[in-house]
Amino acid sequence: MPIPFPINHDLHNHTALSECCADEKMTAANTLAFAKEHGYEKVVITDHFWDPAAPGASDWYAPQDLDHVRKILPLPKSDTLELLFGCETEFCGGNKIGITRDCYNVFDMIVVPVNHFHMEGFVRPVDCNDEVKVAELLTARLEELCRLSLPWRKIGVAHLNAANIEGVDYNVALGLAPEARLREVFRFLGKNGAGIELNAACFLPGWREYEDAALRLFRIALEENCRFYCASDAHATTELGAVPERMREVADALGLVAANAFSPKYINND
Repeated sequence: MPIPFPINHDLHNHTALSECCADEKMTAANTLAFAKEHGYEKVVITDHFWDPAAPGASDWYAPQDLDHVRKILPLPKSDTLELLFGCETEFCGGNKIGITRDCYNVFDMIVVPVNHFHMEGFVRPVDCNDEVKVAELLTARLEELCRLSLPWRKIGVAHLNAANIEGVDYNVALGLAPEARLREVFRFLGKNGAGIELNAACFLPGWREYEDAALRLFRIALEENCRFYCASDAHATTELGAVPERMREVADALGLVAANAFSPKYINND
C-alpha cells in the first residue's frame, strides 16, 4: 500500500518583510509556532527578493534586496522541524530573472513564479489580454524558464493554476495551453529535480467546479515524473492554515503518494 502524500510542510510563505504582506504578526517565530502545532517537518520562509546585480527590477521589487530579506536571520531553531531560509524571486521572460548565480547558495530554496500576470508591463505584456494570448504566454514562459541555468533541485515553480488578469478567464487559458509543449517542459523539470507547487491559496472552496482546469498542468507534470510540494503562500497568520485545511483533498484528487513529494536539496552551485 503506497504511503500517502505528506501534508507536513509549507515551502512558500511570507513574513512582513515582503511588501505585499501587511500583517505584522507574520514573523518567522509565529510561522514556526504554527508549524510545530500542526506537526510539520519542514517550512521555508520565502520573502520576495530581487538581486541588485540582476538588471530590470521594478520599483516595487528593487527595495527587496539581499540586505532586506536577510533581516529575518537568524531563523529561530526547533528540535522537531527544519525552518529554512528561501526566497520568492520573479521571472519576467527571456533571461530576465531576479536572482543571479552569486545568490544561488544564499538560499535553501528559490521559488520562481512564471505567471504573476497582474504585473502588467513587467511580467505580462500590455497587449496580452485574452485567453489565447495568455495560454501562449504561460507556455512560452515555462519554456524560457527551462532554458535558464538554475539550481533546479532547490527550485520551486509556483502557483501555476492561478493568475489575476482583468477580463481574462485563466481557467480557460489553462485549457488552451498546448499539451505537447507542456509535456516537454515538465519532462525537463522532472528530470532535473525541480519542485511543482501545490498552492493552497489557489484551491479556494468550490475549486472542484473547475477541477479539470485547476489540475490539468499538475496531471501532466505527474505523468512526466515531477515532484510536488505544498505551500500556503501565506501573507497573513490567518492564511497559514490553508495547507492542512485544503491540501489533502488536492493531493488525493491528483493521486499523489509520498514518492511524489519534493524536498529542496542543498547543493553547492559554484
